[in-house]
Formats: sequence, C-alpha cells, structure tokens
Amino acid sequence: MKNIFIMGDSYSTYKGYIPDGYGCYYSESRTEAPIVKGVEKTWWHMLVAENNLNLLVNDSYSGATVCTSVRENHTIDVSFVKRMDKYVSENFFTENKVDTMLVFGGTNDSWINCPIGELKFSDWTEEDLKNVLPAFCYVISKAKGVADDVLVIINTKLKEEIVSGIIGACEHIGVKHLVLENIDKENGHPTELGMKQICEQVASAL
Repeated sequence: MKNIFIMGDSYSTYKGYIPDGYGCYYSESRTEAPIVKGVEKTWWHMLVAENNLNLLVNDSYSGATVCTSVRENHTIDVSFVKRMDKYVSENFFTENKVDTMLVFGGTNDSWINCPIGELKFSDWTEEDLKNVLPAFCYVISKAKGVADDVLVIINTKLKEEIVSGIIGACEHIGVKHLVLENIDKENGHPTELGMKQICEQVASAL
C-alpha cells in the first residue's frame, strides 16, 4: 500500500480524523449546509478506500492559510508553512516514508485577501512567507524534499493571480498540480456530490 500524507484546510477536515485541537468544518453533528453524512463521504476517505492507500496523517485545519498572514483568531502555527516546519523538525518524514503528499490549500489565502507577492524559490525570509506565492513555493519545495510524489490540488473560484502563480510554482519545482473543475458547493464548501467530484478528479490526476 502506498502511504499518503494530506496537508489541507476545511475541505479536508472531519471531526475525529484530524489532529487534536485543529479547527474542524465537517462532522457528524454539523447541522448547516453543506452536510456530509459520515467520514466515508469525504473526498480523501473515498480516495484512500477506492485506491488501496494508507493515510499516514490528514493534517488539515479549517480556515488555514498557506502563508503566515493568518485569520485574526489564528496564530501563525496554523499556516501550512509552520505546520510543514513542525513535521520536518520532529523528523516525521525521516521516520515515515511518504509515497504521495497531497497539498490542498490557498482557498483561505484567496478569501481573506492575503498579500500575494511573487514566486520565490530559495532564501525565504519570514517577511516573504507572509505572502501567498512565496509561501506556496516554500511548502511545495519542502514537500518535494520529503515525499516521493507531490500533487498540489487547486480549488475552483480562487483569484486568478493565485491560481497562475501556484501553477508556475509547481512547474518550476517539478511537481504535479490539479486545477479542480465544476465542484458542487454550498456556502463555499463541497457538498457530498462535490466531495465525490474532488475524489474522482484527484484519483484521475494520480
């Protein structure tokens, strides 16, 4: 079985299946649309079940930005940048073989109007990492260094300059990317149908 590692935001959460203390969007007790009835209806659970994969960690935090310009109620530790740093510093990737890492973020960066910045592929400063595109370059570079294969999943309806920047970063660094299409959503988040559509598109990309 191939080992996969997911780094994501609300789209990839489900209560009880992400690290303790993480912000969570989807759960058994959710009463507002979109309601996803059961973890087995999430895109990532379907992907794992249907493709004989072993999920090492689903490191997904609802509301998280990739860059360190975070929501008012978040610390920078919530960002993809700092979460990736934590796993590296704790030697997770030397102790666990990751065949495929899925990086699914950028939605909150786009929604809360984080500074976009420009692509930068080395010598990042803390100031650089407050910007979306340098932060993506940082996270993708780290991912390529610790996983055999990387797929960056790009949501629908993001700012065009973010989408084109992420694609450029992936092409420069040499990892795969997937731009999602026609995902069914309510309140900006996937419905059960949307989850199925994400699963199918990710499986096809892999």
